[in-house]
Formats: sequence, structure tokens, C-alpha cells
Amino acid sequence: MMFRTIDWKIADDTGHLVLNQPPANIMTRLFFDELGHLTKHVIPDSQLKALIIYGNGRHFSAGADHYELTEHIRENLPGNYPEEIPSFLKENLQSFLYLDQLSVPTFAAIRGTCFGSALELALSCKYRICGEGTVLGFPESSFGLMPGCGGSVRLAGIVGKARAIELIVSGRNFSAEEAYHWGLIHKILPRKVVIEETIILAREISNRRVNPSVVE
Repeated sequence: MMFRTIDWKIADDTGHLVLNQPPANIMTRLFFDELGHLTKHVIPDSQLKALIIYGNGRHFSAGADHYELTEHIRENLPGNYPEEIPSFLKENLQSFLYLDQLSVPTFAAIRGTCFGSALELALSCKYRICGEGTVLGFPESSFGLMPGCGGSVRLAGIVGKARAIELIVSGRNFSAEEAYHWGLIHKILPRKVVIEETIILAREISNRRVNPSVVE
């Protein structure tokens, strides 16, 4: 399958999942369809030692296309059962859950903006590396929505229930420095070296898993 919104490659046994709709790398329905195909049919057949997720260009991603998403929800919710989750949301959740449960080290290399579904995607990784000046947030409440891919649960597990509720309900942006202070990200680096340093870190950590004699 040829992807239109994702660039996928494997280098040195490390998978590179690149959000490829610059400049904002908006996560459209097509993106989620392609991510689903990748997690169901491509990654499981790949012999990976690590996986890195990042955006093409200045930004990780501004998140989902909320207008497209809201319209799709409106069209697909059963009339008598508004509490039902449309099937495509369940599929998106499964894609993120698959990444969360991968047995190999997974890394989000984050630069620029990382909002909404993009932050949920980053939270599905085991390690999050941010560039200086990165801005993060869950703006879904501004559109009458909530994070729908497991991000609220993962966020609460890291920063605590009270802070998670405040961040999700307020929809406010927060800095990489705040996120680091809360334990939400693991490192802050100059933005120009984020990808390269994450690749190095992925190699080091995957080698430790393969060779237990390698020490810190």
C-alpha cells in the first residue's frame, strides 16, 4: 500500500513513522485509515528493534481535523443511541492501543506543535523527546469533544487525575518545560537535533534490550 499521509521506512531495524502532511501534519480521516493499515498489516510483519514517530517539517502535528471529525461523528452516530462510539473511533483507538502495547521501545520525537490526537499519539509511545519551544495541549473541549484515542487515561496515569482533568477541560496549551516538570516528557533538546538524538537514543536502548551486558 502506498501511503499519502504517512512516510514509513525501516533503517537499522528501527521503524520511522513520519506524519507527512506538512506544514501542520493535520491528522485527517485518511491519515487514521492509513495508520490503521500500518498497525494491522505492516508493523506486525516488520522485524523491528525500535519505533520512532515524528512529523515532517517544523511540527509534530496540530492534531485531528476537528471539522471533518465532528461532521463524521454527526453523520454516523445512531439516532437512538447517542452514547455509541462510531466504528471509526474504535478503530483509531485500536491503532493507538497497538502502539502503546508494542514490545519494542517506542519514541515520539516532538517539535513545534503537538495538539489533541497528536499528543495522544505521542502518549502511546514509551519515550517522548521534545524540542525547545514545543507547545502541547488538548484543545478538544473547544470543539465540544474529548480526547478519543485513550489519551485522557494515559495522561492521568502520568500527571495525575487532577492535573489531567484541568488540562483536558480547560483546553489550554502548555510548554515543553511544564510537560517535563510533570514527567510527561523525558528530555528537552535543541529542536534541530531532536530527530537525530532520538535515533541515537533508540539505538542505545534497543541494544541494551538485546545485549543485557550493556550498562548505563
